[in-house]
Amino acid sequence: MPYNLVFAATDFLNGESGGIKSVLKLIGLIILCILIIAASYFTTRFVGSRQLKGAAKSNFRSIDIFRISPNKYLQIIEIGEKYFCIAVSKDKISLIGELSKDDIKNFPPVPIEKSFKETMSDVLNRKNRTDNKKPGEVLSQIKEELPEDDEKTE
Repeated sequence: MPYNLVFAATDFLNGESGGIKSVLKLIGLIILCILIIAASYFTTRFVGSRQLKGAAKSNFRSIDIFRISPNKYLQIIEIGEKYFCIAVSKDKISLIGELSKDDIKNFPPVPIEKSFKETMSDVLNRKNRTDNKKPGEVLSQIKEELPEDDEKTE
C-alpha cells in the first residue's frame, strides 16, 4: 500500500483534513467575519454620529487653510463670532491677527446633517445626471444646482 494513501486515511480518521470538522471550521470563520464587519459598521456609525453632534455644538470652526510648506499653514478660524488668522507649524501656533467678517471671502457652507442614505442617493443621482457629458457641461449643471448665496448679493 502506498504511503500517501496510508497518511491520507489516518489524517481523515483523526479529523485533520476534510470531513465535517473542516466544514464547521469554515462556517465558523464565515460567521466570525460577518460579526467583525457588523461590529465595525456599528462602531463607525456610533463614532461618526458623536463627532457630528460635537462639531455642531462647537464654538470653533475652521474657515480656510492655506499651506505654506509641508509643515506650515495659515488658517482662518471662527471662534464664537470673531475671526482670527493663525500660523500653524510643527511645534508652534501663532496668532497673526483678528479679521472682520467683511475681510473674509468664500465662506464654507455650514455643514448640514444628512443621513448616509440621503448622501449616497445625492451622489448616485449626480453621477446618473453626468454620464456621457463633457466636463464643461457637468460643471455648468453643478453650478446651476448650487443654492445662491444671499450674503453676496447684499
